[in-house]
Amino acid sequence: SSTRKSIASLHKVHSIEAPHRIKQQDGILWIMKALQRSGTDAARALNLYERLLGNDNIAYRNSVLSDYTHHNWDEMQLFKPSVRDDKSTTPWWAPPLQDRMKFFVESANSMAREAFASETKAPAYLIDISCTGYRAPYPLQGLLLDRGWQDQTRLLKIGHMGCYASVPSLHMGAQLARTLPADQTVSLLSTELCSLHLDPFALDLDQVVSNVLFADGCARMDMGSEPKADSLDLYAHYEAIVPDSAQYMSWDLRDGRFHMTLSRKVVTQLGRVIGHHLNEFLQRESLSQKDITRFAIHPGGPRIVESMEEELKLHPEAAQHSKDVLRKYGNMSSATLPHVWKSLSEDPTVKAGEWIISMAFGPGLTLTMNLLRKS
Repeated sequence: SSTRKSIASLHKVHSIEAPHRIKQQDGILWIMKALQRSGTDAARALNLYERLLGNDNIAYRNSVLSDYTHHNWDEMQLFKPSVRDDKSTTPWWAPPLQDRMKFFVESANSMAREAFASETKAPAYLIDISCTGYRAPYPLQGLLLDRGWQDQTRLLKIGHMGCYASVPSLHMGAQLARTLPADQTVSLLSTELCSLHLDPFALDLDQVVSNVLFADGCARMDMGSEPKADSLDLYAHYEAIVPDSAQYMSWDLRDGRFHMTLSRKVVTQLGRVIGHHLNEFLQRESLSQKDITRFAIHPGGPRIVESMEEELKLHPEAAQHSKDVLRKYGNMSSATLPHVWKSLSEDPTVKAGEWIISMAFGPGLTLTMNLLRKS
């Protein structure tokens, strides 16, 4: 109703792109050449990669590494022999975790500076989000010192939730923003460098699929207590953990990298429960599905979006912005849904007053949603 009051507003989303834009087919061919170079018996994995070459749901993926743009193995940044701290040598196909984190720190620092390069006023709060890198002090602490904001901005960290982190982060940002005067803001920065953890020598078919989905991305979100033109106003948040599903999605530490488990059964598990949870959320907000015209679905993969469309019987355009972001960028973990929100807020065909349901999923298996309305 017109009397319903939002918690706070997402004023603007800024996209900060990784420097290397790679055609999906070229990225898959790079993995295939690396796998062939390893000399392992990888016929089954190679056959799957061959089939995936013809899939056009993803056209490009970005990376902070130049490795995936060429096949000169003597000039790789990450996939090269490395000396560990104990002086032992790792082969080119197994870069140690400290090498991967070195690129994370350098790239995340650069992206943070770019994200706030034109900002002259310190945000009241700054929320740093990532599941693909770990280092303390983390990049936004350095940014505050560089900009002289350390006494004006309170810094918070959300880590290792995975793909769904942007939804609870937006809720946290909204709770903070509602306590502030209208001229102060809360900024959130999601930095996900998934390509640093690619495992080109994985033979497990679920891991093969992960290798062709994940990409690098960064998004800055600015929130305030009052709506602005074309802002997305946040009205409600919903979160649940799906029973008997923890084994289907995980994010673990291995000797050389962070390891993502993404089972194809995730689609089935979500399809089984999504209708119930959506109805429960909407009933709580005195709405029904016919009131919702747009769905910002985290595109974990093409089948995730397609399955939600089928289960919820969505009209063809309802989740188009999610499919467009997947095609342009791939799955950027928690930075993906902010790109969908950016697309919705900037699209003139999305009219003021339209209700939007966001959905994102992650380890747990955790299901999150929020209720947005275009201002």
